[in-house]
Amino acid sequence: MFLLACAAAQLINISAAAQSFAAEPVVRVKAKLTAFDGQVMSLESISREQPPPARAGAPPQPAKTSETLSVSVLPDTRYVRSDRTSFDVIKRGDYAGAAVSQGRDGRLKALDVYSYAQALRGTGEGRFAEGERLIVNGAVSAASTDSKQAGSLILHYRGAVLSGLGRGRTLCEGRASPPAYASALACEGDATIDVPPGTPVSALTVGDKSLLAPGRLVTVAMTKGNDGKNIAPGVIVEVPPSVPVEKPQSPQ
Repeated sequence: MFLLACAAAQLINISAAAQSFAAEPVVRVKAKLTAFDGQVMSLESISREQPPPARAGAPPQPAKTSETLSVSVLPDTRYVRSDRTSFDVIKRGDYAGAAVSQGRDGRLKALDVYSYAQALRGTGEGRFAEGERLIVNGAVSAASTDSKQAGSLILHYRGAVLSGLGRGRTLCEGRASPPAYASALACEGDATIDVPPGTPVSALTVGDKSLLAPGRLVTVAMTKGNDGKNIAPGVIVEVPPSVPVEKPQSPQ
């Protein structure tokens, strides 16, 4: 499962909290939380098979290898809870996003879909590459499913620059800037995304440090502090679905 922030985060984008560390790049790591002492997370990054390229014809990405690392949380670290949900919860007017791949015909296919809580509206708005994936976050213009549960999602988003594609065609790309700093090149666009059956859908809500239970999967927005150690401006925590407790049968 390709979970960011988007995302934030990803890709699931939770790097807004990292602006005070802008001198260092922010990277996102998918990992298993093995221990947490209240200040430092011990992580085991997750290896995965060679991921599909974000665009058709792009060179394949090398397979990831696992590693262990320590990352400190900060007083202003942002925590986001991720719960598995279904595509039919997403409605027109919601704020949502997707990690997508792009076919040779330009069509976008969802690898993961994210439904953001109202408190997270505007997170990572735009259309931009993140590693080997393409991320789109925006307001939902339409969301639908057919009888086979395949779906489609249309997102309206603000971007950073309008790129020319030739023959009068343009594409709004990049992350939206905060309104106070919006560039004269800022643009708006729409993305139509195919959502195949079985595509993972995550509901993202505001969380807190109590989510950091060992054994959970996390996506960490990570940068370097002044001392060169890893710090986390943002963490997305995947919460497994609760298992219903079977009630004991009454004696006959």
